[in-house]
Amino acid sequence: MPDTNLSNEFTGLPLGLLVSQPILEVAKGQAALCDVYLNTLFELAFEYDKQTDEYKTRTIKFKLNRPIVNSDGTTDTVTVDVEAPILSLVPVPAFTMEEATVNFSMEVKTQDVDKSSTTEEGKSSLGYKGWGFTANISGSVTTTREHTRTTDKSAKYDIFARAAQQPPAEGMAKLTTILAAAIEPIEGKG
Repeated sequence: MPDTNLSNEFTGLPLGLLVSQPILEVAKGQAALCDVYLNTLFELAFEYDKQTDEYKTRTIKFKLNRPIVNSDGTTDTVTVDVEAPILSLVPVPAFTMEEATVNFSMEVKTQDVDKSSTTEEGKSSLGYKGWGFTANISGSVTTTREHTRTTDKSAKYDIFARAAQQPPAEGMAKLTTILAAAIEPIEGKG
């Protein structure tokens, strides 16, 4: 008869590996996405100056004709030189893993069937011969007895693990704000 303790079926099962390994793989994917983000960020935003051994902000320079409304209601056009950081002009691929869910379900079912049967048979025969006649009597008896016992056992083990991405770093939002503000004009002293 098999082992009746179903918990023994789970013994030796690497549950930690089965639950945490998919989350670790998601984390590796997230790290790869961060690498893409940072590489693109540095490629777009900065260029290395070998002479000064510093990173300088990549900018795009252009002239912009801007209308100015005079105090008497007339308009003039002024040409403005604009130097805008490239990072503030293009979207940076900032993909993140928002949620990872691991569902592990294992179900063990056992079924024990105990079946026994007994068959008994008996035969008897009797014969007589005399005074000019013959008689035979025969008979048989068969008995069958059957016993069946069925036992079903089931065990189910479910694990739900959830990993969620934390909010983005505040530093990147501040850097983007600083770079966006760099294209705003600075008031001259006058």
